[in-house]
Amino acid sequence: MSEPTRRRLPGRGQVLTLGLLAVAVATPFYVGPFWLQVGLTAMAYAVAAIGLAIQVGIAGQLSLAHAVFMGSGAYLYAFLAGTSTGQVTGLGWPTWLAAPGAILLTALLGAVCSPISARLRGLYLGVASLGLVFIASHVMQRFGALTGGPGGREVPPLRLGPLDFSDDTTWVIANVPFQQAEKLWMLGLAVLAGAYLVARRVAAGRGGLALHMMRDNEIAAAAMGISVWRHKAAAFVIAAVYGATGGVLLALLTGWVVPESFGFDASVNLLIMVVIGGLGSIRGAIPGAIFVSALPLLIARQAQSIPLISGTGDSILGPGTLSTFLYAGLFIVTIMFASGGLDRLVALAVGGPRPPRRIAGGLPGRYAQKG
Repeated sequence: MSEPTRRRLPGRGQVLTLGLLAVAVATPFYVGPFWLQVGLTAMAYAVAAIGLAIQVGIAGQLSLAHAVFMGSGAYLYAFLAGTSTGQVTGLGWPTWLAAPGAILLTALLGAVCSPISARLRGLYLGVASLGLVFIASHVMQRFGALTGGPGGREVPPLRLGPLDFSDDTTWVIANVPFQQAEKLWMLGLAVLAGAYLVARRVAAGRGGLALHMMRDNEIAAAAMGISVWRHKAAAFVIAAVYGATGGVLLALLTGWVVPESFGFDASVNLLIMVVIGGLGSIRGAIPGAIFVSALPLLIARQAQSIPLISGTGDSILGPGTLSTFLYAGLFIVTIMFASGGLDRLVALAVGGPRPPRRIAGGLPGRYAQKG
């Protein structure tokens, strides 16, 4: 076989990617509502985690406020698309306009918050971003006219012209009826694929190279003509856009948004997704999000068959507690022994090139150690 012919043949990694994509497209034809809910939840968090992977892993900005951007996207969509009922207000925008409007407004929020990253770095930035979580939690709890208060508010289903993603209409594809869950699955898959491809382009482009250099050494990056503060702000805005997009997807799935979904626990879980997937890896954020978001749902479903996990009053561990222990343990193991995370394991399994061990420590920026 000649060298040009050999180059045209897809590698095992490409074949695996195409195979997984084909399985994902075919999934709604064969699985029930529960598994679609698990997958959709993972997709929403995967989109958000990709943005955090850019901010934390590539730009080196430790952030614990990513759930704020998810909540902003979810609540702004509900506010823009919803109508005023009782104590809750809404603008009644068309949903096809409310979704991008919520994302753009959240991007503006990210731009407003970005000066924090220009002034602080490392653990100090992480602590400062944590303050945004507490502020956002207070807003979501107290501003009932916008958020519905502690009880939350309803989320209107998405309609994109003739495409209705609610249960009001049924699509029939290959003699299989598509209700809301199946339709949202296809939407979520398209959004996730687009988010991943855009993130790859960003990471591989000149801006991504500047973020890498800025993460490793801000002084050297500035000496080479890179505007450090501008790229830090850009990373913050990109993370906000991805977080808001994931928040809108999650809101469409649940049909109801509550403050508890976007608090401190959610921010920590998002950071765990990025670390478990592989800090600095765009691709690894997806399996990391799948593991962390799907595990509690799967354990809760199988709680009755797991020893000591019954969900009743006399059980030793609840499903949520067990899932937290499991992925927290994997988080610690990843930091200590496997900095490449799940992305590195996948690369080894398919025989492709190993992802570079850019960060061997558990912290980005100047706290990272070379691997």
